[in-house]
Amino acid sequence: MYEIGRSNIGLAVRPTSGSLLFFGFAASCAIGAAAIGSSPLEASIITIFLFAGVHNLMEFRYFAARMPLRWGRSREFYSVGIAGVVALTAGYLSLYFASGNWLWSEAGWAVLAAIWNTFFILWVGVLFYLRGKQRPKSDWSWAFPLVFLLAAAAWIIPQYWSLALVYLHPFVAMWFLERQIRRTKPEWLRAYHACLATIPFFVIALWAAFASRPNLAEETTLFWRIAQHAGSGIVPGISSHFLVATHVFLESIHYFVWLLLIPLVDRRAIPWRLKDIPLMSSKQGFPKLAGAFFAVSLVLVVALWAGFSLDYTTTRDVYFAFAIAHVMAEFPFLVKML
Repeated sequence: MYEIGRSNIGLAVRPTSGSLLFFGFAASCAIGAAAIGSSPLEASIITIFLFAGVHNLMEFRYFAARMPLRWGRSREFYSVGIAGVVALTAGYLSLYFASGNWLWSEAGWAVLAAIWNTFFILWVGVLFYLRGKQRPKSDWSWAFPLVFLLAAAAWIIPQYWSLALVYLHPFVAMWFLERQIRRTKPEWLRAYHACLATIPFFVIALWAAFASRPNLAEETTLFWRIAQHAGSGIVPGISSHFLVATHVFLESIHYFVWLLLIPLVDRRAIPWRLKDIPLMSSKQGFPKLAGAFFAVSLVLVVALWAGFSLDYTTTRDVYFAFAIAHVMAEFPFLVKML
């Protein structure tokens, strides 16, 4: 990850862009882990306030630049992808906002949640299968046995399944970045893999520092929700201090990837380069419609900041409910990049 060059006074070692990526990533993670570990509840509040809405806008910008104007052979894939996003989001919101209905028992809600998880897993499996059909001499029907295994896990251990999704979601952004680096910055790939290898060490450091600490205070509804979201009450014998710190640490990397690293490796992801979005720049596109979507997205980001300022707890609940839409939207584009 270094280059050796000759200067007037002899040999000089110049760091490559890959080495700068590694050391910048590692230093940022070290500083972030220390800051988050010392005040995990406050760090959760601040990071969500600052970056939640903005990173959703950056994701939308990234996906819009990759949506082809004519689907061609991918028509079936994109049709299934969009239909799944709409249907699964609607189902999730129905479950979320009706979960407090007195007509629903806890067991009944758990069954409906497991059914939603099953449809989600099947949908992802179908996307893998359809993507395999587009690749010559490929058979991705292996996805279905794996789908059935995961669906069984969603029924047998529903709480741990849901918690696993919470902690795995930040790695989806890292997977996007890995696929993008392969396409546009292959010389960074080795350094990026080294960056990923450092993450377990920082998690272990958080464990060593905070796993034996007392649980975080949950005297407010907000603090209780933050701890529950990180798995407090689901994972026995582990301090919520460590759980919240680890979750916020991983989510911070997730934000860091979308806001900084992906625009660094893909010029089409730079926010102000709207001409690189076919939907806006092509004669066959829909510039007015795409522009309206971006305008609404900017308004929603500002509204989210305003809502956090006025009533953080309620706004956080509403945000995480509707944020399932962007989680679902990630899967078709991620599978398409394989």
